[in-house]
Amino acid sequence: MRKISRRLLGLGRSFVEFCSAARQQGSWHALVRAFGMRLPVLLYHHVGPHRPGTISGLTVSPERFEKHVSWLAKRRYQGICPADWLKWRREGKGLPDKPILFTFDDAYADLVEYAFPTLHRYGFGASVYVVTGQLGGTNAWDEARGYGTLDLMTAEQIREWSAKGIEFGAHSRTHANLPTLSHSELTDEVVGSAKDLESIIGSPVVSFAYPYGFHNQAVDDCVRGAYDLAFIADDWDEGLNDLQSDPHLLRRTMVQTDDSLFALECRARFGRYPFLEMGNRLRQRVALRTRLKRLTATSTGSPTDKSRKG
Repeated sequence: MRKISRRLLGLGRSFVEFCSAARQQGSWHALVRAFGMRLPVLLYHHVGPHRPGTISGLTVSPERFEKHVSWLAKRRYQGICPADWLKWRREGKGLPDKPILFTFDDAYADLVEYAFPTLHRYGFGASVYVVTGQLGGTNAWDEARGYGTLDLMTAEQIREWSAKGIEFGAHSRTHANLPTLSHSELTDEVVGSAKDLESIIGSPVVSFAYPYGFHNQAVDDCVRGAYDLAFIADDWDEGLNDLQSDPHLLRRTMVQTDDSLFALECRARFGRYPFLEMGNRLRQRVALRTRLKRLTATSTGSPTDKSRKG
């Protein structure tokens, strides 16, 4: 009874505090707008035709992308930029009722033809994360692993679309695996990429996206000293962002090549597509069980295993 009484007392106090805060803000809606906004962040890479030899899972066709943006616009989502989220965190204002943030890693040149015009047509802001050491070049980090070539944006294209409302953030200088670098190398990649980008757009760079989503304490400390916001990319840590979210570990949900509108709705509403996560976990468990069965059959020399090999 004492525990129940304490909990009821705590709930009562919270209710009184919320009511008081709502009165100060003018309404419940104003209170939510000032303190309770939640932000889904969509992660795309390449929007355009599939290029031979490239990583197919990183490409979303222009037709599907158009459907995604149109669907969100019809449901009154409004695309913002990282600077808008930063302003809301600091001042409690500046966000629409249903904000959503489009992010694009690597700054592929095809975005200029296939993604930006669509976003511009629907009045959506977005953020693009640039590998500044490869401006006007190609995805050398993928080519080194045997994948196909994709062209990257030039400084002129970045400057042009920055003036049209697309926000640009840093994505390191070479798309390096940051946790493996020395202190001086890490500083060059993280801080140097901000300087490169600032010289192009002529204004401070607000945000950073971790290459491959990899980071550790040393990387976090370096990024915190150079940027106001930073975005991760972790399939196991997706979800919505709110006022309590670490501004340098903001969550994103990666849009898949074949995402349906239902999948997109889940990502916009919950910051994740839970059915994909369930499917991935199920496939991992099935694969593990299959390996264990094969290992057991091999160790016992079962006829079943021999027949399978044949």
